[in-house]
Amino acid sequence: MTRSARHLLHLWYGIFLALFTVVIAILFAAQAADLYFGLGTYGYEELMKSFSQLAIPFWLWIAAIVVGGVLVLVFPPEKKILKRIPDDRKTVERLVRMAGESESEKYEAAKAALQKESKVRRIVWICCLAVCLICAGIATGITTYAYTQLEINNIAQDANSALNEIILTLVRAALPCAAVAFIACIGASIFDAASAKRILPQAKMLLAEGGRAQTAPAAGGKAALLDSPRFLLTVRIAVFAVAVAFIIWGILNGGADDVLIKAINICRECIGIG
Repeated sequence: MTRSARHLLHLWYGIFLALFTVVIAILFAAQAADLYFGLGTYGYEELMKSFSQLAIPFWLWIAAIVVGGVLVLVFPPEKKILKRIPDDRKTVERLVRMAGESESEKYEAAKAALQKESKVRRIVWICCLAVCLICAGIATGITTYAYTQLEINNIAQDANSALNEIILTLVRAALPCAAVAFIACIGASIFDAASAKRILPQAKMLLAEGGRAQTAPAAGGKAALLDSPRFLLTVRIAVFAVAVAFIIWGILNGGADDVLIKAINICRECIGIG
């Protein structure tokens, strides 16, 4: 198969699969709406009977996904070389490592500016870490207090209503903390990128005044280790193994059944289905 024919095959099959996915989503949404507005109280049997009507299109969609995977294996798409987005932070670090020594005023001024900006960036990241730790501490404290209240309320009132109230309390407390920590990290990252772009001319000045160092700058041991393909592969395998281990542990510990029961209770009690 020619390159253009392979490209057209992947393009049109991708469009077909995307449209098929949208149709399946609409069918499930329509079925859920029909259940919610058309029926009164019902149980597990009514839910399974209603959604079993979508079994044929659902399995056809699964088959379409499998066929798409087979097409990718049999007719692999052409690999595209993506352009690497320049990173000012790495550029600054590389220029500083390459620069030699000089006693000129411009060299000393550029070096002082780089050191000052490095301290400011370090302070910003320390503040970001402090904000994240404070948010984590607040969320942990509220969680501990909520579980303590749950044990008290289980004796004093209905356990389900107490649990729902505690969950709402946790959500109201945890979401703002997570939002503040996320905003702090995003702000620190934006400041770090802007700072690197701002001091890039100073790094170039450092190299222009000091010239290239006599010895070629060697990549740091930590940086070389983190950028190593073997290290990245090892981390991915380790994360995958931990995820699989936790999934198996949860299944053997009865966690899957607990999640299923909680999902059914949420659908039938909290959301209003049933």
